[in-house]
Amino acid sequence: MLPSEITGMTATANPAASAIVFVAMYVGAIGDNAPIRPSTITWMSDAVAERRKDSERRGYYTAAMKKEKDVISFCDAIGVQRGPIWYANNSREPVRDESIDALINNGAVLNIRTHLSTNSPLARYTLAPDFAALLVPEMTGSALHEAIAKWQKTHLTPTGRRRAQLRRDPALNDESVHVHLPGAGIRTLHPGPSSVILKGVAEQFSTHLKQPNVLFISQPGEKVNLIDGHALESMGITVNKSALLPDCLMADLAPDHDEVWFIEAVFSGGVITNERKESLLAWAASQGLSPERCRFLSAFESRTHPEAKKALPMLADGTFAWFNDEPEHLLIWDSINLD
Repeated sequence: MLPSEITGMTATANPAASAIVFVAMYVGAIGDNAPIRPSTITWMSDAVAERRKDSERRGYYTAAMKKEKDVISFCDAIGVQRGPIWYANNSREPVRDESIDALINNGAVLNIRTHLSTNSPLARYTLAPDFAALLVPEMTGSALHEAIAKWQKTHLTPTGRRRAQLRRDPALNDESVHVHLPGAGIRTLHPGPSSVILKGVAEQFSTHLKQPNVLFISQPGEKVNLIDGHALESMGITVNKSALLPDCLMADLAPDHDEVWFIEAVFSGGVITNERKESLLAWAASQGLSPERCRFLSAFESRTHPEAKKALPMLADGTFAWFNDEPEHLLIWDSINLD
């Protein structure tokens, strides 16, 4: 239905894509009904998938909307040895950022709650009804082939993909966050607290740089904005979309500063740790950026926010922390050097 030869990406025709579609059908996540989240897929197992009674399918969905321990309790209640889960818990982001996004971009999956922030744990994904109709067991033979061909002609075309893209455009959402980039117009970001933090970084923190320029801001389903991509290319910087890049990359273009800031908006994870800093430095070196010119900033909502209290002990050496509600202050975490 979604061959890589047509979509141009393997993420629409790999085991993860199949798992997403199966789990959505298993729990009835179609149209506006029973939306799922990445953990609904990663917590599934072969043993659970074989239990097909309506009550069992509803039971799995109810448990998976809570915590993994509830899925374990559900399995115990129906007498199932759960066995290995399909994906490790740390696979949730790749499942979301690669296969789910690819399915959305090709019209097979819907995000029915576009107002939710990227970091929200709430479920939001369902199968598009016309795609789910292709999976009805009674649909076989020539009737199935004709239906698939018709669906592909509607969705797997440039105009079909544009329709899918517009459905997730943050500019169409009343709760979107509008950011005034320094000297570069307005960018519309998806709703949510992380976007509010990025707005503060772009509009307030940037004023402390001599000649600030936002190189890119990462958004779900769009690791690098098309305009940002052109700007990076003009600098000789190439971005692998599978790379784990920061939420924002900002430069101070003043010749006497000439710095590049790697910025993470930390609302529910993502602080720049020593390990994260090293991986970003490795990427910077591969792009010809001098490590001495790289700066690292973890941006928070507030010093009093629970995520800040949890994250500060993990800050990497030689990095900075900035707080949206105290924009004129900067926390520096580094080794003492009184010379």
